[in-house]
Amino acid sequence: MMMSASPFTVGSDILDIGSRKGSTLVPNKRNRVLGRGNDDEELMFPSPTSSIPTSFPLPAVHNPAQYCSSNFASVCGSGDESQQVKFAKGTTTLAFKFDHGIIVSVDSRSTMGSYIASGTVQKVIEINPFLLGTMAGGAADCSFWERNLGMQCRLYELRQGRRITVSAASKLLANTMSSYRGYGLSMGTMIAGWDETGPQLFYVDDDGTRLHGKLFAVGSGSTFAYGVLDTHYRPDLTVEEAIDLGKRAIYHAGHRDAMSGAINNLYHVTKEGWTKIHAIDVNDMHYQFQEERQNEMAA
Repeated sequence: MMMSASPFTVGSDILDIGSRKGSTLVPNKRNRVLGRGNDDEELMFPSPTSSIPTSFPLPAVHNPAQYCSSNFASVCGSGDESQQVKFAKGTTTLAFKFDHGIIVSVDSRSTMGSYIASGTVQKVIEINPFLLGTMAGGAADCSFWERNLGMQCRLYELRQGRRITVSAASKLLANTMSSYRGYGLSMGTMIAGWDETGPQLFYVDDDGTRLHGKLFAVGSGSTFAYGVLDTHYRPDLTVEEAIDLGKRAIYHAGHRDAMSGAINNLYHVTKEGWTKIHAIDVNDMHYQFQEERQNEMAA
C-alpha cells in the first residue's frame, strides 16, 4: 500500500533506525512510530494544540524507516549492509596557522560521486566576525550544525558579556557531535578563529573527535593538499606567501581530484577578525601557474 508524503507523529527513536542504538529499542505502543511495530497499526497524527514540533515529512512509502535503513547507507553510520544508495562525497578544505594569523582555503564544488551538483557552494561558514568553520562531508549536516554553533556562540556572548573562545566553540560542536554519534551524520570540519589567546585552530568530526593543531586538510583532495602544504609550509611565512600557499594547495587538489575544484575561497584571520581575500576560479589559476612554470623552465 502506497501512502502520500505527509507529516506523521514521529517518536524520538526514529533517528535510531539503522544505528547502533536501533537494536536496543523497545516498541512503545503509547507512542507508535511510523515504520516500527506491526504494519497494521494505526498511524497517529500530531496534536493540533501542541506547540512542540513533533513531525517532519517522510518518504512516500508504507514503511519509511525500514526503507531508509535498507536503501541508504548514511543511516547506518560506518556500517555497510549492502544498501543500494551509498553517498560518495568529495571536497578539499584546509587551514593553517602562521605568525600572522590563520589562512582558511576551500574549494566550492559539490559532488555525488561523478555527478557535480554545484560549483558555487560556500564551504566556509562565517560563524561570527572572529570565528570561521569549514564544511566537508554532508553539506546539510555541516551547514545546519555550524549555524547551530553560531547560535550557541551568540547566546554565550549575551549571557557572559564576552566573546566565546575558539576552544570553547569547538568543544560545543564536539559535544553536539558526540550526542549524535551513530546517527549517520557526516562531518569533518575545522573551527578557526582569534581570541585572547591568539589564533586557534581545531578539527571536529561527526564522531565527536576534537583535535588542536596548526595545520589541517579535510576531504577527498586532502592528500594532494597535504603534499603541497608539507613541502612549502613554514610558521614564518609572510601574509603574501601564506595566501599563495593556500591558493596553490587548493589548485593542486582540484587538478588531481575530480571531486574538488571550481572556485577557491580564501580567508585570512587576524586579531581584527577574518577577511575574505579572494574567490578565484581554479581554471584561471591553472593557466597562471602553467605560465609561471614555462617561464621558469625557459630561464
